[in-house]
Amino acid sequence: MSGWNPRASGDIRARYVHDDLYAKALVLQRGDRAWGLIAVDLTGVDAVATAQIRQGAAERTGLAPDAIMVCATHTHSGPAVCPVATTYSPEDMARLTVRGDGSAPASMGEVTAVSSSASWVGETDMAWKAWFVTRAIEAVEEAWGTLRPAAVGFGQAGVEGVASSRRVLMSDGSWGDPRREPVAGVDVVSRTEIDPLVRVFTVREQETGGPLAAVINYGSHPWIFCGSGISAEVAGATADRVAEAWASAEAEQPVVLYTSGPEGDVSLIWNIDIEQVWKTRPGEDPQESLARREQGFKRELARLSRRLADGVMAAIAGVERWDVAPGMWARRQAVALPLKAGYRPVDDVLLAEWQQAAPESYHLTEVQALGAGEGAFLGLPGEPFASLGRAIQARSRFRHLLICALTNEFGAISYIGDREAYDLGGYETAFTPVGPGSGEVLVDRVVALLSADG
Repeated sequence: MSGWNPRASGDIRARYVHDDLYAKALVLQRGDRAWGLIAVDLTGVDAVATAQIRQGAAERTGLAPDAIMVCATHTHSGPAVCPVATTYSPEDMARLTVRGDGSAPASMGEVTAVSSSASWVGETDMAWKAWFVTRAIEAVEEAWGTLRPAAVGFGQAGVEGVASSRRVLMSDGSWGDPRREPVAGVDVVSRTEIDPLVRVFTVREQETGGPLAAVINYGSHPWIFCGSGISAEVAGATADRVAEAWASAEAEQPVVLYTSGPEGDVSLIWNIDIEQVWKTRPGEDPQESLARREQGFKRELARLSRRLADGVMAAIAGVERWDVAPGMWARRQAVALPLKAGYRPVDDVLLAEWQQAAPESYHLTEVQALGAGEGAFLGLPGEPFASLGRAIQARSRFRHLLICALTNEFGAISYIGDREAYDLGGYETAFTPVGPGSGEVLVDRVVALLSADG
């Protein structure tokens, strides 16, 4: 499993399946314009796999490859699917990783020097990955084959007690983490701001008003950490709750997709009962510890997904307008992000063919937008910080903008922050290969993309 090393079980191997992972697809068409959105329960999808999914889905449907968006929920209890580039050296990773007993080092942002490296090299089951790509393509094909007259609407609602900033600066210059033991005389200096809203895009039958599909968009790492099992985590549990709560007795259960908003510096970390989920107790037998922590995971998964699902249902109830003839469009654009001084691309990290033309000291990635009436989906690569999402929302011309992180590319890049975040330091800005100024470049290019006509 990817996203945390080691696990409660003492390693990164999955022992069982707590709940299934899904690839879910939504297709919208009006006249000769159509687009498709895919949400998959993985940490991320690299640009090579995205290209394969787009091409395969386009061959089986009437969709254009550039009108297909691939989003990951970013579960950390799913399989590794690609190497992840980092400027941490292997020695730094070993020294700074969270320990098996759930404790954390004093400062996750300390590194010896910029290194060109990658995590999760050789961890991907390539046969499983090829099967996943096929399943994602099949999901789009199934959605295309079940098109029916529909109306769409946008809604949003505030959510409390789920997401929180994970970049907490302490008075000793280290970064706060609830897994650390308290230090006398060390206090919180600052926390970064989060987006408290959950946004939804809803689709219902035009004639009956029965629910067909919904897309959840919420900015947070959605993990609690299943100790030794495969799980879609909060993203999957929330989607399941919403599908059940919104279902009509007269129709099939709606398909609910989950997308992560800008979440690079946001997680559930301060709202989890970590004593019950992450930490061992003195003298506790390892197997007893794992069993106890698995039960803690299940309780916390139910509690937090219920709270988030309640917010989603409030957002659905607050939809003010149902549009039966939304204007539709799809746009995609390459963006060159600056790399850190001293970092060189790593051969193990996967790149699509079109990315090979990147300028020296830059990484070539993409941004994408799908429009529907008074709103749009915006797909951003990697894990952008919440501040970048706020900057984009402030300059957007759309009444409703669902910003989807971890879209179309993950692995070659991870965290993307603003210049202030790089000045402060910390784990995320130390880990990522993209350098200062990358966040501002991304925002400017996105605003231009969203401002284009057509």
